Amino acid sequence: MASNSDRWPGPFLGPQPELPAGSHPLPGGSDGPNLRQSGGVPWTRPSHLTFFVELPGTELEALLSDAVLATLAQARAGLAVAMLDLQPERAVALRRAAAHGVELTAWLVLDPEDGYWLTVDNARHAAQRWQQVREWLAAEALTVQAVGLDIELPEPDAVALMRAPGQAVRQLWRQRRRRGAVAQAVADYRTLVAELRASGLRVETYQFPLVVEERAAASTLLQRVLGIADVRGDREVLMLYRSVLPQPWGHWLIDLWGGDAEAIAVGISGGGVASLQGAFANRLLDLEALRRELARARHFGLPLYVFSLEGCIAADMLVDLLDQPLPAVARPRAPVALRGLRWLLRTALRVDRVWGRLGRRT
Repeated sequence: MASNSDRWPGPFLGPQPELPAGSHPLPGGSDGPNLRQSGGVPWTRPSHLTFFVELPGTELEALLSDAVLATLAQARAGLAVAMLDLQPERAVALRRAAAHGVELTAWLVLDPEDGYWLTVDNARHAAQRWQQVREWLAAEALTVQAVGLDIELPEPDAVALMRAPGQAVRQLWRQRRRRGAVAQAVADYRTLVAELRASGLRVETYQFPLVVEERAAASTLLQRVLGIADVRGDREVLMLYRSVLPQPWGHWLIDLWGGDAEAIAVGISGGGVASLQGAFANRLLDLEALRRELARARHFGLPLYVFSLEGCIAADMLVDLLDQPLPAVARPRAPVALRGLRWLLRTALRVDRVWGRLGRRT
């Protein structure tokens, strides 16, 4: 029998190192196809693939068939499941996934009236939602390996930015939050992270890359204007979705921020909240585009995420995505001009930090 170092469980995991005594392999159990001869981008370290799935319980149960789950398990791919509801159908779907050995993350989202995504405005609602999810998991005798905190703009603001960016930015600037409000929200989220860790759960945060610049500049300007929160867990997943921005801007997200990530999410293949689907409809990634995005992201040797599972299945590309080797691509490197724009953004944020220390409201 070949050693672990000779096995390739799939195109998203490199040759697995020999496991130390007492340790356990990633879920899934299957060795998968041998793709050593693929000629694709070589691995420098093992990585892991996770699919986001954002569906109501009834649709989730229908999507997660035994065939789909067997495909995910064969690739040792995990699922980050948006907890849109706590219905019996969701419990059936999660129980079926667990039976196939698919690693599960409970992706925390709120009721729409509470803001849906996590922001600086609803940190306490997030804590309350976790209590509901925790109690539901216990009642259903379900286990998850991690909890994901999806930190984004308030949904109405995100929609406004897509429809009329200039007008939306001016409005967001006028209604920016107080520094104290941001500090309190971040403190509340840190308390939630500590509670999750105390429960023995890994904590993932899903962030857009602007938070990297905010953090490096020790500023709170973007948090006050956009409503995002600089919260860290055990793994920060940067959402470097090519589909979010028009081309060529979306193409460079991985190049610009991949090196700052702890994990990289690519997309969008379909799905998502209804209010934004129209904005991305003409920019959804087909199989080849998604494979190239994953190949570029894989250069950084990090765990990879795809938004979304339902999009891949609707486009009938899940099996091909997991079975085919990724293409060989050049290591990502953003143009000098874009790296200069990033430097200017960080410099502006540092100015805001200094301004704040002078006691001015900005």
